[in-house]
Amino acid sequence: MASTRLERRTGEDRTATVEALRERLRGMQQAGSLQVEPAPVEPAAVGLAEVVRALRPGAAHSIESRSLALACLGAAMPAGAWGAIVGMPDLGVEAARDLGVPIERIALVPHPGRAWLDVVASLAEAMPVVLAASPGRVTHTDAARIAARLRQASSTLLVAGPWPNAATVVRSLRAEWEGLADGDGRIAGGSLLVEASSGGAPRLARIPIGGGPAGPELAPELAPEPGLALGSALAEHQPAA
Repeated sequence: MASTRLERRTGEDRTATVEALRERLRGMQQAGSLQVEPAPVEPAAVGLAEVVRALRPGAAHSIESRSLALACLGAAMPAGAWGAIVGMPDLGVEAARDLGVPIERIALVPHPGRAWLDVVASLAEAMPVVLAASPGRVTHTDAARIAARLRQASSTLLVAGPWPNAATVVRSLRAEWEGLADGDGRIAGGSLLVEASSGGAPRLARIPIGGGPAGPELAPELAPEPGLALGSALAEHQPAA
């Protein structure tokens, strides 16, 4: 079949060709040939298990909020294992426990100071899961050094906040409430829709708000516990910021 080259035709020929193409397109649309079925929406799993499966060992993962990061820490820790929390001096122990963190098996380093990278790397060599508040700006070189230590130890680093080249980014999409009816009802329950993106199709999870068998109780922020002064031997030997 000879190809049509519009640029070599006269103005009238070009107009006639465009109209012919438009007519053919209308016919195809009427026949339903161009109708595209919407892609099915993958239902969100209930609980944190689907998100935790995205947090593979040997890598660093960025989690949007501290309460969500704490909930992921509790869900990701192997049974009976120890974990660590770094850089959260105002952490509320009871609030963390309510989020599923086995606080009795957590090494707390509230003030890592300028040795943040060394503290996190050392803990990652000894514990399967470490949660750390983002120290702010981290160079790609330092992030690569941490990544190498994580791969060597097969440990998981959860960063509450941004992290360069994070293997997974976990964020909350929206809160969903039940029982509001047309706005004049009472809240009967709620859930938080969470997305874990790691390069492929994102994993979705719906975490109950208020606790229950499917997940911990999530809160927008954790209330600080005044006077909390827990730490580990690592913190005592680090230089001040």
